[in-house]
Amino acid sequence: MSSVSSQVLKQQNLVVRTYQMGVKFPGTREERRALEREANQRIKGLQVQHDDIIRDKVAVQAALNLARVDYRKNPKFATTEISKVTKNSRNITKSAYCLLFGTAKITVDQEKKAADFFNMLLNMPERAIEWFVYGRSPILENYIVKEWEVSRIYVINFIHSLRRQFDKICPPDLKFNTSLPPLSQKEVEKSSSICFKKKCRDLTAPELLKKTENFVKTLRLLQTNSSVIAPFLTSWINTTHPSRWKSMEKLRDEIAKTLGNKNRSLFSALRTIIVFALFPDIGKIVHDLIKKAQPKKLITPPFRRRKKGRIPILLMMGERLVVMRPGNYDHMTFLAKADGEFELGFPLKDHPRITGKLVFSEKVREYLIRGAKIKCLSIRSERAPGYKIRVYAFLEGPEEVFLNSKLVKELLKVVKSPQTEFIGLDVNRIGEHMLALSNEVRLPKRYKVLFERYGMLDKRKIPELHFSLTCKAKQKKIASYYKTKGELSRIYKRRRNIVKEIRNLIPHFLAAVIIKSQCKIFFMEDLENDPRGKKGALAKAIRSMPKSRKLFEKATVLASNMLGYKVQLVTVDQRGTSRYHNKCGGKIERDPRNHYDRASCKKCRKKVNTHTNSAKNIVEKGLKKLKLQNRSFPHTRSLGTPNKQN
Repeated sequence: MSSVSSQVLKQQNLVVRTYQMGVKFPGTREERRALEREANQRIKGLQVQHDDIIRDKVAVQAALNLARVDYRKNPKFATTEISKVTKNSRNITKSAYCLLFGTAKITVDQEKKAADFFNMLLNMPERAIEWFVYGRSPILENYIVKEWEVSRIYVINFIHSLRRQFDKICPPDLKFNTSLPPLSQKEVEKSSSICFKKKCRDLTAPELLKKTENFVKTLRLLQTNSSVIAPFLTSWINTTHPSRWKSMEKLRDEIAKTLGNKNRSLFSALRTIIVFALFPDIGKIVHDLIKKAQPKKLITPPFRRRKKGRIPILLMMGERLVVMRPGNYDHMTFLAKADGEFELGFPLKDHPRITGKLVFSEKVREYLIRGAKIKCLSIRSERAPGYKIRVYAFLEGPEEVFLNSKLVKELLKVVKSPQTEFIGLDVNRIGEHMLALSNEVRLPKRYKVLFERYGMLDKRKIPELHFSLTCKAKQKKIASYYKTKGELSRIYKRRRNIVKEIRNLIPHFLAAVIIKSQCKIFFMEDLENDPRGKKGALAKAIRSMPKSRKLFEKATVLASNMLGYKVQLVTVDQRGTSRYHNKCGGKIERDPRNHYDRASCKKCRKKVNTHTNSAKNIVEKGLKKLKLQNRSFPHTRSLGTPNKQN
């Protein structure tokens, strides 16, 4: 029974990884170059056919109908059914229809989510009006994140794009995002008082009081100053705006200056009052529009928009005609394990066949030896002057196969960490404080070298080249302008490679820290930061932060494999973690211009490392979160403790 359960677990933990391979051609350097160029042209011709097939309206509709009827259908069988509808049975159609069916499944999944979202709006009329007016609804977004188990940025993008598509089915006089039904100042004042009374009545439960106390205080402040605020809100409602959300932020700033109170809940309080003011006029219309909405018409079908570059060809077909390969994927896996290479053939009618060897790197070969299998190959052409053939191997296997502990063992020799059961992590922009840990472990020298290279390119080279580019554009020096532009693109590519190397080191370093400290629970802040709406250094810092949760999940998996027990990863709400001193609870005087990394506490007047301090606060906040989750409810017996006997 145990062996069967372990097999089931391994099947559930299957992951797919993609690796780029190189193709080597025989002969001298000039001969290799000529063969590479000719093979590249042949693949380019296939890609043109591939693009025409995949964008055929009949094929797209057939793939969507098939995905709606049988969502879990095998792509190999789906391609034959689509080809029966289109009456196109060429060899390359199998690749195109397989890719088309995969994207059709994504579209059908979005349709289901859109239908689920509309059902939520029908049950939440206030949130529905908020979504219609602003294109967003933060309370509903938080609910959807938990319900769908996706990232917040995905939810924001999804419902905002759905709102833009909704304008297509709305009547021309009902563009709520730009023009709203006009209201008088008295109506706005009346709705403000109704909103305050209703929210005070709804938010008086003891378990909700702590969370909503600040919100109710803000509503009370707006209610007492309704005569001052009503003209602002009335003019905002009666004037047209290209984006209601952005204009609302400006309105919030104006009202904050007038009242002399910059409260964080002011933005949500103003939105709530406007929703209450508009509810009598547009509440029923919004309800009817959502009820009539059809997700099939709102979600764009696959491959409607043309993107830059050609779509790569998935080699799902047999070995003839398109690209020749030695047998099926099991045989290719065997050859890649044994020899590390196998032949690919590029045929063309009435022309001799070109053959080249697909060479696997040592790392990929090691994964194949451990138990991974080649699931699929993908191939695409490259533009001049490179003419390189890009082949991507999709490897499938258990997650343990793709974990490499070699680098972790190297870092274990360097890392010095005290033993502790709990570690907190505060993530920041790229630099010496990028990974601030609660046990105050410093980053290794490898990181410092990479940070210096990144800083030199980011602060020195790129600004210099941008200045040179603008000067040459004004002087109309065309040749030198394009030369500088090419150099700038190469510098950007170099910077991207450095960032990639920095991020690849993160899970191995954190795994070494966890192993050295014998940690059991790893706490980190919830990194759902969105750079949109931010400017300058803040937006740049958010973009350069290592925000991907997969990096930290990989660190815990690596550490768990080497420790012998599972390390738990717990995310904590980041709000308030960098404001208060961990020891005395005083507020930290944090100024981005002067005292950002080290700042003094107002209460005890001690200078603290703000990043390490926030990491310690994350640990405390995480422990409180776990206690609340494990706390037994009243009138129920705890499952974790044995029953007491008299």
